[in-house]
Amino acid sequence: MVVVIIKMIRFVEFIKMIRFMNCCMTGLAVVFTIFVAEKYMTNNYFNVIVGFSTGFLASSASMLINDVVDLDVDKVNKPWKPLPRGVFKPQSIRDISIVFLAVGVMINIPVSHIAFLTALIYSIVAYVYSFLRRSWYSQFLVSLAVTGPFIYGLTLAKTEKAIFIILFSIIVFLINTSREFVKSIADINGDLKYNYKTIATMYGVKNSAKASLLLSITGSIIAVVIGLAKLAGLIYTVVLGVCGVLYTLLALIVVLNPVKAQAVKNIMIYVMLIALIGFLLSEI
Repeated sequence: MVVVIIKMIRFVEFIKMIRFMNCCMTGLAVVFTIFVAEKYMTNNYFNVIVGFSTGFLASSASMLINDVVDLDVDKVNKPWKPLPRGVFKPQSIRDISIVFLAVGVMINIPVSHIAFLTALIYSIVAYVYSFLRRSWYSQFLVSLAVTGPFIYGLTLAKTEKAIFIILFSIIVFLINTSREFVKSIADINGDLKYNYKTIATMYGVKNSAKASLLLSITGSIIAVVIGLAKLAGLIYTVVLGVCGVLYTLLALIVVLNPVKAQAVKNIMIYVMLIALIGFLLSEI
């Protein structure tokens, strides 16, 4: 009984490490892209299953390797995480991340060459980010990887909605970069100690917060303009408009009080989830 309980606790800790909700969002972003691209008329559920699995596994792999590479800095910034607490061995987590990455890419071989190559490229971008954390451009690599599910989803579908989906992926890039800048404020202590180059460590907390706000406003405006231009339906326009206002207010909170960056960063992901649902409903 004790052994079972210990295994369950370790499983829960592992789920925390892969950031389960983030991985689900990545998988759902691929699925939603297929549904939107094919105007909810898809009948190729094999591609849907492969798409979700690829998104989930690739995201999980990147989260796991990030915890391994950032172990020392997490001991300063986030000592409550499983690896700093010694719940798992870094070597084991690294090996699991490699398996997840390989499986997530290889399952695309039966789909098509373009799906396989797209999954491979974006998965590698997401994975290698962790090894480039000391470079200033690493934050933009994260946002580039986050656009992956939408571009990859296009390779799994037959569509006339490519322009809308590409424009939406640009919005995702801007909004996620806004969150990355907030995250850099929350993580500044450990990043400074280990000489990680982020917008917060290079240009200061205030400038990072202001840049986050600017990106949020820009992304939100583009999102609404897409709806007003009739590239998406009314529900999308309303949902993205509301999310844009909420996201911008959260970014403004960080400008006014950078100490709240950690809490704001966590809330932003939920606003992004709602926006993702708005994307799914864009054809209504």
